[in-house]
Amino acid sequence: MAIEKGTIKIVWITKDTKKIHSKMFEDIAKARSFGEKKKDYLIFKLLRHKNFNEFSWALLPYGNYKLYQNALAFYQKHRSSKLAVERLFRL
Repeated sequence: MAIEKGTIKIVWITKDTKKIHSKMFEDIAKARSFGEKKKDYLIFKLLRHKNFNEFSWALLPYGNYKLYQNALAFYQKHRSSKLAVERLFRL
C-alpha cells in the first residue's frame, strides 16, 4: 500500500457517509484551495508518526472544523448518557 507524501492532510466527505477521502499536501494554502472545491472538508497537520504505522494529527482552523469540534465535544460530554446521544443522532 502506498502512502502519500506530505504533512498536511485534507479530509472530505461526499454523499456516501460510510467513506472519507483524503489527500496530502506540504502547503496549507494549496490544501485549503483544494478543500474549498470539495466544500465539506477538514485540514489536519501531522504531529508525529511511529514508523509510518501510527499517526497523530492536529486539527487546523479551516473548513468545517468548528462543527467537527463541537460535535465531538458534545459526544464526549454526553456519551455516558447513551440514550440522549442516540436520540440526537437518530440512531
